[in-house]
This record gives sequence, C-alpha cells and structure tokens, in this order.
Amino acid sequence: NPSSTQSALIIPLPNNTNLYYVFSISIVDPSTGIGATGLYYSVVDMSLNGGAGDIISNQKNIQLLPNSTEKLFAATASNGQDAWIVTYAESNPGSLSFDQFYAYKLTPNGIDPSATVTSISTTTQTTDKRGYLKVSPDGTKVAMMTQFYVDLTNPNEAGYGAWLFDFNNNTGVVSNPSRLNFPANYQAYGTEFSLDSRLVYVDLNTLGSGIIPGERLLLQFDTNAPNFQNNPITIYQSDPLDSTDDVTRGALQIAPDNKIYYSRDEQPWLAVINNPNGIGTLSNFQYDGLALSPGTNSNEGLPPFYNAFFNPSFGLVEGCSGTTTQFFADDIATCPNTSVVWDFGDPSSGTNNNSSLVDPTHIYATAGVYTITLTINTPSEVFTSSRDITIVDTPLIQNVNDIIICDDAFNDGVAPIDFSTTRTTALGNQDATIFNVTVHSSLLDAQQDFNDLNNNDFYQSGTYYVRIDNRNSNGCFVTTSFDIQISENPLPVPIDDLITCDDFSNDGIELFDLTAAAIQGLGTQNSSLFSYTFYNSRMDAENNQNAINQIYNGTNDEVVFVRYENINNSGCFAISSFSLRVISQPSIPILDDFQICDDVSRDLTELFDLASLIPTIENNQLGILTTSFHTTQQDAESDLAGLNFQYQNLTPQQTIWVRLENNDLITCYDVQPLVLEVLPKPIVSSTPDFSKCEEETVLIESSPGFDSYLWSTGATTQNITISEQGTYTVTAIDLNGCEDTTSTTVTNYFETQILEVEIQQFTLRENSITVSVTGDGPFEYSIDNFFFQSSNIFTNLLPGYYTVYVRDLNGCDLKTAPATIIAAPPYFTPNQDGFHDYWQVTAIETEPDAQIFIFDRFGKLLKQLSPVGPGWDGMYLGNPMPSTDYWYRVELNDGRSFRGHFTLKR
Repeated sequence: NPSSTQSALIIPLPNNTNLYYVFSISIVDPSTGIGATGLYYSVVDMSLNGGAGDIISNQKNIQLLPNSTEKLFAATASNGQDAWIVTYAESNPGSLSFDQFYAYKLTPNGIDPSATVTSISTTTQTTDKRGYLKVSPDGTKVAMMTQFYVDLTNPNEAGYGAWLFDFNNNTGVVSNPSRLNFPANYQAYGTEFSLDSRLVYVDLNTLGSGIIPGERLLLQFDTNAPNFQNNPITIYQSDPLDSTDDVTRGALQIAPDNKIYYSRDEQPWLAVINNPNGIGTLSNFQYDGLALSPGTNSNEGLPPFYNAFFNPSFGLVEGCSGTTTQFFADDIATCPNTSVVWDFGDPSSGTNNNSSLVDPTHIYATAGVYTITLTINTPSEVFTSSRDITIVDTPLIQNVNDIIICDDAFNDGVAPIDFSTTRTTALGNQDATIFNVTVHSSLLDAQQDFNDLNNNDFYQSGTYYVRIDNRNSNGCFVTTSFDIQISENPLPVPIDDLITCDDFSNDGIELFDLTAAAIQGLGTQNSSLFSYTFYNSRMDAENNQNAINQIYNGTNDEVVFVRYENINNSGCFAISSFSLRVISQPSIPILDDFQICDDVSRDLTELFDLASLIPTIENNQLGILTTSFHTTQQDAESDLAGLNFQYQNLTPQQTIWVRLENNDLITCYDVQPLVLEVLPKPIVSSTPDFSKCEEETVLIESSPGFDSYLWSTGATTQNITISEQGTYTVTAIDLNGCEDTTSTTVTNYFETQILEVEIQQFTLRENSITVSVTGDGPFEYSIDNFFFQSSNIFTNLLPGYYTVYVRDLNGCDLKTAPATIIAAPPYFTPNQDGFHDYWQVTAIETEPDAQIFIFDRFGKLLKQLSPVGPGWDGMYLGNPMPSTDYWYRVELNDGRSFRGHFTLKR
C-alpha cells in the first residue's frame, strides 16, 4: 500500500542465494471495504526469468495476518541465521484496536505461519495504524511510534506516542514497554536506532496529524542514561516563528554508510545524522545534508531494511557445556581479500580459543559467560563485533515410557493425553526452574522448539519427542522420543445366537466353534487387532479366568461370554455374550417305494401326490419342519429346484430325493432317496358280449391269475353264472393292488312270435301258407315238425288242417300256430256209399261265423250250409238234385268271400 508507513520489507531466505521473501503491508479504510488488509508475503526466485528473478506463481500474496498496523521490522534471530518478522496488530480481529505483537520466524525451511504472539498491556493499545516500528541493530530493543496526540486521560489515546521495548531475538517475544515522553501537542512518526543500538531517535510533528506542514522536532534518547525516558536531547527543532521551515512528518532510516537519513517532505534534499552514535551535537545533524538529483523531491517515507544489513556481526547456534557451539560470521567476511579472527573468550581452551574460519565451532568445557570477539579485516576497513554469550549446563534427559492407552468410545484414533508424567520422568532430578521440558509431535518441532503440546488435548498414535533445554539458552537442548499408542477399543455389536444342528441322538448337546460368533461381535472393526477368549460367566470374563476352548461342547440355550482384548494393549477390552442353540436334527424314516398303478393310458407316467407323504416323513418330530422333494441328491443337499407336490414321473421307476429341514437352521436337515414307481396296469378280459335265450342260465368268465375279483353283482369269484340279461362288470386286482375292469353285456334273444299265418286257399293245388314271425332269427319253418325249411312260405298245399312250426337257429324256442286251408271240393257223390256223400267246404268249421250259400246255375239259392254241419247232401226240398254243376259263395266274417262251382255226380 503506497500510503502505509512501512509498506514492504525484503529478507533473503537463510542459507539460500536464490530465494527472497517480500513482506508487505496492505492497509485500507475498513469503512470502505476496499482491498485486502494485513500482512502478506510473496517469494521471489532470482533463478527465474533468465536470472532477472520472478515471483513463484503459487507463492504470491499469501496472507499471514489480517488487518495489521502499518508497522513492520525484521531482525536477525539469536542463531545468526534465522530472521524474525514482527508487526503490531489486533488481538480481536476487526476491532481496529491494536494491542499485540506478532513475530513470525523465517528459517531455511521457509516462513512459519504460527506466530509468537505477545500481548503487552492496555497501555500501548492504539486505534491508529500509522507510525514506524524499528529494531536495534543488535536485535535487543524495539521502538514503536504511533501517530496521534497523546492524551493520558483517554484510554483510547493513551497508547499513542513513542514506546521502547525489549526484544528477545531467541524467542521473538517483545516485552517491558517504556514510554518515551516528549512535549505536548506533538505526534510521533519516524524513529531509528544508532548503529551501536544505544541511542533512539524520534521524529515529531505538530499539525494536521502529521500530514499538514507544521513544527518539526527531532529528539535523541540515550538508553544508557538514567531516567532517559523523560530526558531526551533535542537534535533539531524548526523555528516556531518561521513558517517557511514547516514540513510534514518524516522517516528516519540508517543506511549502509552507517548514517541516518531523515526525510523532508517536498524538499530536494534529505537531512543527515552523520554520526548516529554521537550524543547530542556529536551526532553531527545536517538539515540539508544530502542533495537529491535535480528535479527530485523527498517525500514522507524511506525504505526500511533488515537490521542485519548495517552492522557486520556474527551469529551462533548456542551450545551447552561440553557440546559444540556453531558461529557464523557476517557475509562480508566472505568478500575478496578479507580475513577474520575469532576470539571465543575461553583462554582455558588454549589454541582452540582462536579461529580464522568464517564459520567455526568451539566447545566450552564448563558453563559460564564468555565474551566473543569477531574482527573482520577488509581492504578498506576493520570491523569488530563483540558479544557476551552464556554457556549453560548441558541438560540431561531420562528415557520416558511409551504412553499406551485405550481409545475412547468414538474409536477415532485420537484421545486426550496428559504429558505431566512424561515431562517429570524426562526431567529427572534436574531443577525445573533452570531446565524447561516441552513435548512435540515431530523431531523438527522439538529441535526448533515449536508447538509445545498441551496436556489433555487430543492426540493420535505416533512418535513424539521430549525436549529439555536450559531456560538460559534455548540453543542448549537434548531430545528423546517416545511413542503414543492409542489402542483401538473393542466395541462389540450384538452377536446372533450361535446355532448348530444336533446329531441324530438329539440330546441337545453339540460341539460348537465359537470363533465365528466372536468375529461377528467385532462388527466392522479389524479382527486382526483383537484377541478373544470365551467364558461360562461374565465374572470369569471380567476377571480373565477359567477360559473355555473355542471348540466347545455346549448345550441348548447356554450363554457364552466373550472377552475382546486389543492385542497390543490387554487393558483395552470389552465383554459381550451370545447364546448357543442346539437345533433338533430331523430324520427321515426309511421310506417305502411310492407306487402308483398306471391308468388306462398305460404310458407308465402318473401324477404323484408327494404331499401325501409329508406326515409320514415328518412323523411328529420336534421343531418346525419343511419337507421338499428334488430330482437329484445335489439339489436336495443344496435345497435347490424343489419339485411340485403334484409331480409326474419321468421314468417308470424313478428315484427322487427328500429333504427334511428344521426351519430354525437351514443346515439342519436330512436327505434320503425315494423311489417313485408306476406299476403296469393289468389287463383283464371276460366273455365277449353275447345273447342268450331268455330262460337260459349262462357262465361269464374273466382272466385268470389275479389276486382278487369283484363283479358288479358283488361276486368275488373269477367267473359268475347269470340268468338275467344285462351288463356285468368285473374288476380284477393283481398282487400290487393294480386293477383293470371289463364288462360283458348279455342280452336275451327276442322271443319268437308268429305274427300272422297268411293262407292262400280255395284252390285245389295252389294253396299256400306264409308265416310272418318276430324275433332275432334266423328262423326255420316246418308244417310237420320234422322237415324244416328256411323259407316261411309253404306252397302246393292241399286244403286241410296244418300246424306251422317256427324255431330260431339259436335253439332258444319253438313256436306253433294252426293253419287251415279252406277250399271247396270240386265234386261230391251223394249216393250214400260213405264216400263224398256230402258237399261241405273243407275246414270251414274254423270259421264258425262263415255263411255258405249253394246256387243252381240260375242263381237260385238251394241251400245255406252251417259251417259246422255235415254239408249239402244234394237234396232240395226233399228231392235229390240232378247231377250238374252248382255254384257256391262263402262269406267269411272278416269280409272276404270266395265263389266257385262244383259238380254233383250221381
């Protein structure tokens, strides 16, 4: 920020010729919210950009601290190598109340973002960011200017003005605030130390908060003088009566030529303190001591520098008695034609008390204060630097025990750790007021004394380090290591009952492998981290006594307790429990072949009702059982591809497999084969259907060789005798119980009946008889019951009386019917010789209602005969009639009539 007091500072990375850290202050008005505030850094690599250097892209404008003041200095650390970067800022971010020093350490490893924070007191608290912050060349003092009028009655303004502090370049701590008093109505802005770090110069101004020209006052404070805070020496004061010499605030800055330059706003020159180490006028102040280039005017500020640039000195890494102390000469010692002489202030070391090396080492045998003097001889000048150092006793460190604890219920690998015992053990009998014990999470932190770990904070497993240093010398320390082992706690989850199948004795006692239950109890925890043992009681488990084997002969409903221990810490344990269950072993009885008789298809395949076997298979055994059927033993063992209970066999004799499972445990089952067999359907035959005579009794026969028979009549014999027509069924059953049924239908022949005897008559030779019958036939006919013919017509018959015989060829029946052929005789001889004495219609008596009339040739009725009488004797009215032809007419009752004539012969 171009308006900040100390806007930037460039520091080389220790032990690196290419990298430079650029620290900058960015200040904005918080009311506008413009820009970013605070302390930032960027890293420049001079090997980039063809040797011209450039900012490393990912290390640009990195914020270290938000909203700091405009104050910034850099000081060499006590080891002569590292650097402290210090600013003044808020303890409460955003409050704009500045009350803390923040010291960041730059080492060969880079900047440590964890600051050493020093809260001085409310007396130095300010709300103004402006004013310089400087460190003395020897790095022991700090001067801070805060611009504004000092009003000790107002707490918000009491911290303004000029302050002097002590600075510990070993720890970065700022301490011992002391106000530098000056006349009222002045405001402090610029400041600088003399080269010997004794004198403090303070720039003061009277008007306009320092930005409007006013009276200037330059004071000198001699820190070696008594009550120096209240007795400054005036080096320069503008003329109160001459406004032409009024200027604004200005910076004071020591330069490489060991002079202090003083900016004069809008002037073409700088004021110069030619001899900064001189007291009062011996300082040789020159108001217009350095003319600037033509056309160039001075402004309010001057660039600040790292204090190591101005006083060739030396650094060291402090050792302890009996250990190596490392010294480092200023870089000027490496210039051409330059030599160095070291005096380590240790005459007892003999010739080792001196060295001409640039960076030598020395071992001090005993503790004490030693004066080190470095003389640097350059071609143009000799620089001498002296410093007292304190070599302290070498601390001793005792071995400390590893901290082995159990994790908490979160098992997150972190736990609160109390290092009190560790610190006490490491210190041993040494004086805690002389030796300081710290604990660190890394060896580097221990070596650099960073991040002392707090008691009872949360830490994870790993190697930690104890550092003991002499409080009088931070460079004198020893370390040892120890391990924190946060052992994971077993956190058992509920364990399922351990279930096994009983053997076929079903005695409720069985051998268990308890391992699986123990592993289940660990849930998602890594089982390789824990051991587990088993017990019969919780008390035994708690006391870790009377353990039982993991292969254990247990009983049903027995409770087993398991103790989990972390294998690296047996104190991390937990107890859980589970129950043993012995499930009843189902057993399939020996099964008879499941036989079914084939049906009428005779294809030797049938539907088997397998469910009908379940009661036999389960046989009232204990437990909730499931029966299933399978085509292969493997399927039955695996409980795969169960068959439907209505199952059709594949072969006439097929073996399937029965699985009987206890539902409490799928591995508790029995498997046995079952033979399905379709028995051939027997074939039974019987007498074919036939007919019989109605009165006939006949025998019906069935096939032999069956175990039993059952007729529809109820008969159980192979054959039966029947007399009635009908259908007779027989079921024949073989030895396997398979049966076949057949039937015989018996019908009676129809009864033969002569329906009609038709007679052709009233002829002499051409008479015939035709017989019409009903019945099954075939029939034979006879009129003499001796000769039978197949024709039902008899011809060429003489008149007379006949018996017609009809019989069927089945031999069942013989039927007869009378037949009469009526005919008129062609003549008669009424001469009383006993032959043909009467004329009568032959067989007319069979028609008793017939009327017979005899006429002469003239149609005269001569006689009416009775069909049952003897006939006409040839007489008419007592007189014989003459021989001649006579006519007759026969009228039958059915309406037929016959006419003819006959001859009367005498």
